[in-house]
Amino acid sequence: MFLRTKNIPMVGHGKFETLGALGISGMLLATGCGIAWHAFHLLLSALSAAPEVVQQIHGGHHHGIDMSHPILALSVTIASISIKEGLYWITKRAGEKRGSGLMMANAWHHRSDAISSVVALVGVGGSILGVHFLDPLAGLVVSAMIFKAGLETGHQSVLELVDAAIPAQQLEPVRQTILQVEGVKGCHRLRGRRAGSSLYLDVHIVVDPFSSVSVAHEVGEYVRRQINENHPEVSEVFIHIDPAFLHFSCSMMDHDNTNMESNQESNICVEIKHVEATVSDIFSSQFSEKMTIKRVTPHLSHSKILLQIEVAMPSTMTIQDAMRAAEDAEKEILKAAPNVARVSIQLSLKNSLPQ
Repeated sequence: MFLRTKNIPMVGHGKFETLGALGISGMLLATGCGIAWHAFHLLLSALSAAPEVVQQIHGGHHHGIDMSHPILALSVTIASISIKEGLYWITKRAGEKRGSGLMMANAWHHRSDAISSVVALVGVGGSILGVHFLDPLAGLVVSAMIFKAGLETGHQSVLELVDAAIPAQQLEPVRQTILQVEGVKGCHRLRGRRAGSSLYLDVHIVVDPFSSVSVAHEVGEYVRRQINENHPEVSEVFIHIDPAFLHFSCSMMDHDNTNMESNQESNICVEIKHVEATVSDIFSSQFSEKMTIKRVTPHLSHSKILLQIEVAMPSTMTIQDAMRAAEDAEKEILKAAPNVARVSIQLSLKNSLPQ
């Protein structure tokens, strides 16, 4: 049994945001390589050329800045760095708040502009001081920073595109939210994946094995509501409901082992039908005058069947006689059906449950 959130956009739509982040990471990588190549070329020129040639190479312009007014050039460069760095922090905080990889990548695009301006600032300062190799050295350093940011952003985008699982420690807050819900005995197989700024979850929750389907469904719905309220980044939740007596070891968590166990128990429905027929035969042949079956509810526990049987007894029968007949019926059922672990017979004077 599983539950799923409703009216949620499909996962594929979030891939466009991831593709955008991947494109920006490619731009960052290209920018880093371009700055490194240009800086390496200038550094070789500065180290191998004569001083007057170096002055000719570096004089006049630094990254498009007119050096005829050095103070103005410094002021404009510092203003550009401040504006771009401010845009970086604004975009970065918005991306962290929304969990958007695209906005985080765009933030680093702003920072790459700011870093380029830092290179220009170092070049202007070096030109004023007469130290011309500061410009290419600074370019090599910042190109490594930009290249590293591009690699990290691109790696994260690729992981999202291939639906890589989110590390378990990042999902621990969601696990704690689930375990705090009344009626949840435990949870396992909590998995998550990202598509852009959206998070998609899959989890198995453990409930009382004797809960009705409606109660178990309501517990699952409440878990879903709690996750959506406490973790707004979660767009969709698939909730599988398991009975509490199923204790999964680490090896049983594997998909192959789960399939093996499922194949071994594939005939359980046939066994239940056989048990119900056996119960009906026992009551009709041995207890037809004392009680009538109203409802048989089977439960499973470690491949064993637990039966809850509601029977109606004549109003003229004493409680003592009814209890004795119920005990005899339980013994007969356990003797005839070896795969039944326990029988619980509930006595009533009339039909107490709606049919």
